[in-house]
Amino acid sequence: MYSLTKLSRQLWKLERTSVRSFFVERAFTLGTRSTRGRLSTSASVSSSAQPATAAATAPEPPKPPPKPDHVRLKIDGREVEVPRASTVIQACQAAGVNIPHFCYHERLSVAGNCRMCLVEVEKMPKLAISCALPVMDGMSIITDSPRVKKSREAVLEFLLKSHPLDCPICDQGGECQLQELSMVFGSDRGRYYEYKRTVDDKYWGPLIKTVMTRCIHCTRCVRFAEEVAGVADIGTAGRGESTEITMYLPEKFFQSELSGNVIDLCPVGALTRKRYEH
Repeated sequence: MYSLTKLSRQLWKLERTSVRSFFVERAFTLGTRSTRGRLSTSASVSSSAQPATAAATAPEPPKPPPKPDHVRLKIDGREVEVPRASTVIQACQAAGVNIPHFCYHERLSVAGNCRMCLVEVEKMPKLAISCALPVMDGMSIITDSPRVKKSREAVLEFLLKSHPLDCPICDQGGECQLQELSMVFGSDRGRYYEYKRTVDDKYWGPLIKTVMTRCIHCTRCVRFAEEVAGVADIGTAGRGESTEITMYLPEKFFQSELSGNVIDLCPVGALTRKRYEH
């Protein structure tokens, strides 16, 4: 009896030991599988993240060279490509950047005397005349810096110093380039309280009415007469405040079939049509 009881106890202990070892082995197996799963998942994530990191750190491909006879430059931080024979103002216009100007005209030679088209060029100590400056490869141009805005405001202030404020009765009112640019780039008040200068009107023929007090000396009419009409009778006379556009010979007038075109070229109301004189 005692031996059977002892034997049953031994069997019970053996069973308990085997059951315990079974559960321990089972837990170890499950833990190993989960660890392997985590390792495989992390390995897959890291392997999938490697191409993204490599793509993010990969260097940018080299830019293609510019077209033949073209240069690449920056205008207000935006890279553009323009013909090598262009000027800065032409490059800005091609890029959709408006540069205010008075004397510049695409069909006439460059005068560069109004100073309204000044821009800032990197590594240049002073502002540059955009209508007379040729483009160069790698050039960086700024058209709206505080220096540029201040220079435009100063140019307009000096022009309005001698320009009569008769816009309500001027035939060019509402279509005047000086009026428009003064509203956009000029100051909201003036600092000049002296009398404005007056200039005698000239006779330029049966088509052109002249109000020379309004003239801003852009010389568009002078260059058109010489370069297009082939008449070298109009020019600049005097110096300083006495400067005026006039005929070299007072008894002559603008004798050309193309003389009426200077009315459309004039940016202000100095040259208007006699036919529509009020």
